[in-house]
This record gives sequence, C-alpha cells and structure tokens, in this order.
Amino acid sequence: LPPFAPEAGDEVEPHQAIEDPSGKALDYFYRSLTRTDEGEAQAMTRVLHLGDSTLGLDGIPHAIRERMQQRFGDGGAGLVLLKRYSLSYKPAAVRFSGGEGWTHCYIAYACRADGHYGIGGLIVSAVSGAKTVLKTLGEDAAVGRSFSKAELWYAASEAGGTIELAVDGELAAAVDSKDPSLRDSIDDRWHSLEVEPGAHSLEIRAGGGGKARIYGVVLENEGPGVVWDATSMIGAFTKRLLGWDAAHIAAQVGHRDPALIVFTYGGNDLRRIVTGSLDEDGYVAEAGAVIDLVRAGKPEASCLVTSVIDHGRSGTYAVAPEHVATMVAAQRRVAFEKGCAFFDTWQAMGGPNSIHAWLKASPRLAEPDLKHLNHRGRE
Repeated sequence: LPPFAPEAGDEVEPHQAIEDPSGKALDYFYRSLTRTDEGEAQAMTRVLHLGDSTLGLDGIPHAIRERMQQRFGDGGAGLVLLKRYSLSYKPAAVRFSGGEGWTHCYIAYACRADGHYGIGGLIVSAVSGAKTVLKTLGEDAAVGRSFSKAELWYAASEAGGTIELAVDGELAAAVDSKDPSLRDSIDDRWHSLEVEPGAHSLEIRAGGGGKARIYGVVLENEGPGVVWDATSMIGAFTKRLLGWDAAHIAAQVGHRDPALIVFTYGGNDLRRIVTGSLDEDGYVAEAGAVIDLVRAGKPEASCLVTSVIDHGRSGTYAVAPEHVATMVAAQRRVAFEKGCAFFDTWQAMGGPNSIHAWLKASPRLAEPDLKHLNHRGRE
C-alpha cells in the first residue's frame, strides 16, 4: 500500500487516544481504509458495531458514520433490521416506516433453541400482511441519500413463504424461502438486488405461501466508501450473545466481511457488579467468550472494545464510581487479552461522576436516567 497522505483536518490531537499495546490490533482496518482512501474500485471498508443501549437510536454510530462517510465515501446505510422491537431501535441512515405484522424473536430473550438470531440479534417472521419500508434520506442529509444494492438476509425452511421486495413501488423480486429438503431446520441465505444508484424506497413484504423468516436488509452503494453497521441490543447482558449458534454467527459475520468489529457492552452488566453477582474476572470470562464467538467469522478483522460510559444507575440500581471502575478494568483487560484495541469512553467523558456533570451541562448532554446520553451527548 502507498504511504498514507493525510487530507486537511486528518491530523488532530485526540481528546482520548485508543489504547493498543500490541501496536497492531487495528492494522487490518487501517489497510482496508487505506485502499478505500486510495479510491480503489468498490473498495468498501465495513465496520460491525455491536453494543447495548449505549448505541440506542443509532446516535453514537451515526455520529461516527457521518464523519467516516463524509471523509472516505458513503458506502451506504448498511444493516437494517425490519422491526423496531424497541423504541430505542431507530436507524438513522434511512427513513424507516412500517414493521407492523412481524412477530420477532430477540437474542436477549433467549427465545430460539437453535441460536439463529441473525447478525443483528433479531429474526422477524410472518406469513402475510407484514411489511417494512426503507427510504433513502433527503438531499439535505449529509449521508444516506442513495443505495445501489439491497441484500436480503433470510432463512429458508420447509414451511417457508415468499418474501417480496419492491423498489420504488414496483415489485423487483419474489424470493421463495420454502425448501422441502429442510426438515425441522432452517438454512441461512441471501438474495441480492442491484438497482440504479440513487434515491430509492425499498419495501419488504411477507408474500404468503408459508412463513417468511428474515434477519434484516443491507443497503450499500458501489464504493469506494465506509459502511458502519450498528446493532444496538437494547437491555442485553453481554453474555446473552452466547445464545448465538457458533456456526450460524460465524457464517453471518463472514458473509458481512467486516474490516473492524467493535464491542460496546457492559451497561446492563453494571447492575450485576452492584449486586455482587459479577466481578472483574467473571466479566472478562463472559466478554472474552463473546469476542471469540463473533470473531470466529472473520478472525483477521481488527477488533476494538469500547468501555461503558459513566453511569449513576443501571436498571433500578444505583451505580457508584467503583462499580464503573471495575467494569472498565475488566473491559480493558479482556480487550488486550483477545488482541483488541481499547477505547476508554469513561475517561473520555471525564471519569467518575461525569454523567452528573453531563446532565448539568448547558445544554444537557445526558438523560435524567443517569445511564444514557442524549442526542447532544451522543454527537
């Protein structure tokens, strides 16, 4: 690769540096980003950002997404789930409507014995009548104004049904997810749809004939560019991700082909530290198993662990600075043990009790619940 040639604005003094004792945890990501920056044809740098409600409303991910796409190219909205299973799930890179009629199974509920939740931790299903509509953002948006490829992530089964894809109001594909050879099992599959680059609407419908099962849709442009997928698993303990079937999630991650995998968990686990049901060693073991499980799909991808933000509460429990310190120490430790880089979000905020300072700031940067940032803080 050629030497990196920075553009105006690239060379800045970071407020909080990424920690990487190995000096190589982010090499794969940087190599991919360099190819994208050099303008290689279709050179896409994909990031898979997994996290809890810290990523809610797509706030922090979209703030990063906008900056990365404005600098390196808009690779598209990326992964979008088909139902707002929580009010805190709201993708920011597309206009999302519908979602009614789908039943869903969410990984935090441990509702699938086979562990097939999809890369976003949510599978939706319906026989007919369910639909979701995704539209590109308006011309005044910084990013998200176009896509040229839509990829349906779904599961075939013996009792599968038709999944209809309509682009700009016209039926573009009818995907048959019925496969009589699949007895008492499902098989993960993908269907790609190419469209003219530009502004579009995409409607995903359950077309009848059996039960359609869908993990989500990926929207991308031709590239070069950056795609920042965000999967905010609202209310999930980190260990809930161990509910994924190992072969299933490896195939899902491998197909998505990320250059970087980011883990942003721990906020819900803080209450377990408060109650004494979890300590530093226990969290290192749980988070380490999750990192191994996800990275198995793309072992060469770079890895980054970001710490919890400062908390004053977790669930119904009051959280003290020593509880947050225990979690951050565990997250730094597991990051380095697994060959990942680490970003100390807690210290970036100001450390102990910074959530109170952010709440008192004018304008406010945190929510009164003392466990989430508001829209200004997420920026």
